[in-house]
Amino acid sequence: MRQKAIWRGLFVLVWLLVVIPACVPNYAAPVGYADYYVAANGSDRGSGSRSSPWKTVNKALASVPPDRDKTILVGAGTFDLGGDVAVPSGVHLMGSGTKQTTLQGGLTIKKTKNVTIDQIKLDGKRYTHRLGIGILDADRLSLHDLVIQGYREDALGIERAKNGEIYNITMTDNSYNRHKAGGGGNQTATMTVANLTDFAIHDLKIDSRARGGSGLVSFSEAWGKERPWEGPNSILRNVKFYNLDIKVDRLHAWGNGSTPQLTLELWHQTCHNCEIFNSTFSSTLSLVTADSSKIRVHHNLWSSPDNSFYACETDSDNLEFDHNYIRGGIYPIAMFSSGKKNLTVHHNIFEKTSEPTLVGHFLGQMSNFKFYNNTVYASSKTRLFLF
Repeated sequence: MRQKAIWRGLFVLVWLLVVIPACVPNYAAPVGYADYYVAANGSDRGSGSRSSPWKTVNKALASVPPDRDKTILVGAGTFDLGGDVAVPSGVHLMGSGTKQTTLQGGLTIKKTKNVTIDQIKLDGKRYTHRLGIGILDADRLSLHDLVIQGYREDALGIERAKNGEIYNITMTDNSYNRHKAGGGGNQTATMTVANLTDFAIHDLKIDSRARGGSGLVSFSEAWGKERPWEGPNSILRNVKFYNLDIKVDRLHAWGNGSTPQLTLELWHQTCHNCEIFNSTFSSTLSLVTADSSKIRVHHNLWSSPDNSFYACETDSDNLEFDHNYIRGGIYPIAMFSSGKKNLTVHHNIFEKTSEPTLVGHFLGQMSNFKFYNNTVYASSKTRLFLF
């Protein structure tokens, strides 16, 4: 009898330990330290603490005081923002991983400093939302470990930002290309940049092939929609683009509709100490800049059996193009304007390029052009250069 009583007591104790805690409300608070918490089964009437998390990201971003270096940790689940929501200055918005935390809607970062966003998937809800992240006037910005997909026009736009880094981001199906044979179409780009200082953009995977469109291009709100070239040049100072993998569709919608699509375009920019390196491009890199003091393009690969690209449009001053591998395409080094100076091309490999020019296609005059220590595999009698 005593033995049965002991076992009965143990059973009751185990029941208390297992069943009673299960009856206590469980908010599934995100794992990890933060100042505020958001959980799918939380409540916006809560305090935002780990034991009383908020239910929506909107509530968190509206409640956290700016410029206090506070972290918001968002748990697993899908959180619908309902539209564009502002991220306050001095806030770290962190998810629980790109396979765990999804935000539907857009984030805006304007007139801020010390903002970080990471470990989140941003979803455009099948093109319902136009833009994933919009940034204007930001200092000390860090965006990393993100997935951005399914936005109607653009994944990310950034202008007038300094002392920042954007890295480890995958962007897929965030642009469109309404190409028309003979011209007259229009398109968008996955990512746009303008007026950056002391900035690193690296380890990005961009794929626009689902609906078409450019990869990473230039855009400034100071440029008019009809005549953007009349606006002031954007300034890129100490900006590095590296470890990029950009895949785009075949033809750009611009002009007569026969221009190769652009993987990376620095247009209407002035570049001071800018670099593009260690990247893979499926189509054209376009550098149409004014009064640039230094641009270096090195250790990149151009290769795509489906794209008749020209590797680099070199309408820029003080450009060094070295240690690149160009496989396929037409006239890999091209210039369509005139009056540029100081183009140095060295230690590159040109292979399987085709008509009309195997290496350099220059329609205008360029002063101080240097070409040395390059390897060209020529399988036809097509000219190497056109000046």
